[in-house]
Amino acid sequence: MNEIIIVGAGGFGREALYLIKQINKVKPSWIIKGFIDDNLDALDGIQCDHKVIGKISDWQPSDNEVFAIGIASPRVKEIVTNKLKGKGANFETLISPYAHICDYSKIGEGCIVTSGSMIGDCVKMGNFVNVASAMIGQDSTINDFSTITGYVNVASAHIGKRVFVGSHSVILNGRKIGDDAFVCAGSIVFNNVRPGLKVIGNPAKKVNL
Repeated sequence: MNEIIIVGAGGFGREALYLIKQINKVKPSWIIKGFIDDNLDALDGIQCDHKVIGKISDWQPSDNEVFAIGIASPRVKEIVTNKLKGKGANFETLISPYAHICDYSKIGEGCIVTSGSMIGDCVKMGNFVNVASAMIGQDSTINDFSTITGYVNVASAHIGKRVFVGSHSVILNGRKIGDDAFVCAGSIVFNNVRPGLKVIGNPAKKVNL
């Protein structure tokens, strides 16, 4: 049985820990080794039964280790993942036994799908996509490194790379969200969102920074 290390000890890293425990209860799959995080004090003052065992920047993967990406920020997730893969790290795809995955959906390397998520028919998820208690409608596409947070409803939409969709947002049927876009929490997306744009509201409009 391989040891599993969670990359990132923030909030999403701890969600990944809980997900691994869920999976292990149903089918023992990994020995949980702990977290790696460049902030060695990331868990100070937080009740957790696993520790930060080293820095991401210093870690050298070994043959009996696999990794789970516990980082929500799409851009940081991409940078950290590429660095570790360059050292030979292998990443697990984690799917909660309490998520519903419909037929013919494809889920890539290093993805995390948490409890309560619903993945419809013929969904295509790229690599290192996070789906946290969200509904992804049939025929949707979510590209590499994107993060879909809690209670989001994606209705047969196309989501680009490194997109962040905040909680309780709705992406309407057939809409396209460009690479590196950011959809703020609670937004309703009626129109396509251009690459790199940050939108908020109902209907979702560009945030003037």
